[in-house]
Amino acid sequence: MSLSTAIVASAAMEEGQAAPAKPARQTPALWLPRVDSLAEFGLMISRQLTQCRRYGGHLSVLWLEAAPADAEDDATLAAPASGEPQAADEGEGEGENEGAADRGAALEARSQLMTAVGRRLRSRVRGTDMVLQVGETSFAVLLLDAGLREAHLVQQRLAPALNSPYGVDTRMLQVRLQMGTASFPEGGLRGADLAESARQDLRRRRC
Repeated sequence: MSLSTAIVASAAMEEGQAAPAKPARQTPALWLPRVDSLAEFGLMISRQLTQCRRYGGHLSVLWLEAAPADAEDDATLAAPASGEPQAADEGEGEGENEGAADRGAALEARSQLMTAVGRRLRSRVRGTDMVLQVGETSFAVLLLDAGLREAHLVQQRLAPALNSPYGVDTRMLQVRLQMGTASFPEGGLRGADLAESARQDLRRRRC
């Protein structure tokens, strides 16, 4: 029995033992769940790791970090959105309001860009693979029945597709995308450890 088949069967049994099923809800096909930390990511994939240990299956994590390629957007997003108020001369209030509006617009553009990246990523991997957004600009792909070699092949295939321009509102935006991989159990026995190993691999490739 493959790992993905085992997970599907296990999930079906758990659902059958749960309370009476609720009517199915319509959700966007390319909607991505989001977590805000590696610990949350580890909890999300705990079932898959349990199945790996039980059946001796393979599992890999592909970690992606994306950032707007526009230097001006980066500079705007780097400006502090909040903090201690600074002393200002009279007449500077209007300029500060404009700066806040610019930062707000840049943050909204980044959010829309990351949504577009996530949707494209979801559409480029298998339906059995889990895709999560982690924080604001990171993504994790859980590749079932995949060792490190298969994960590297997926990474090579995704790179050109994800680095192509994205249509956001009326603009075409580009991203700087970096990826790293880790495989169970060499990269770690827990989900958070696997994610951290994949992040370390990304940093090594960046150097």
